[in-house]
Amino acid sequence: MEFGELLKALLLDLQSLFRFQVSNPDLTLPQILLLSTISDEGVDMSSLSKQMGVDNSTMTRLIDVLIRNGWAIKYKNKKDGRVVMVEITKKGEVLREEIDKNIDKFGYEIYNSISQEDREEVMEILTEFHWVLSKNLLRSK
Repeated sequence: MEFGELLKALLLDLQSLFRFQVSNPDLTLPQILLLSTISDEGVDMSSLSKQMGVDNSTMTRLIDVLIRNGWAIKYKNKKDGRVVMVEITKKGEVLREEIDKNIDKFGYEIYNSISQEDREEVMEILTEFHWVLSKNLLRSK
């Protein structure tokens, strides 16, 4: 298998596993990722769009669903009225805690399925791989 094919297979498998292991039937995968990405202090929509790798109009649609469900609010930045901020509501925090707990449980199950003697090496390789991906992401912006 070529490296690109392996990356695609990993992405597809992770998305499927994430959707079914971490999910709540009311949420799509992008909504799960979005809820777990918005910081407690809130974040501006443009930064969130870049972080999630979607355009601003797609982010607006995703955020509007969270708002309709009472999981987030949108407001203008007090220092710069052109900037739209997003923040998780109390209801959204409860849901995010559930999601984060499921992510941790899912991660623990995957981690424990790796042989004990390989766990540290796998963690080091994944950490290095994440670093390489992050550097490439920064270069592409």
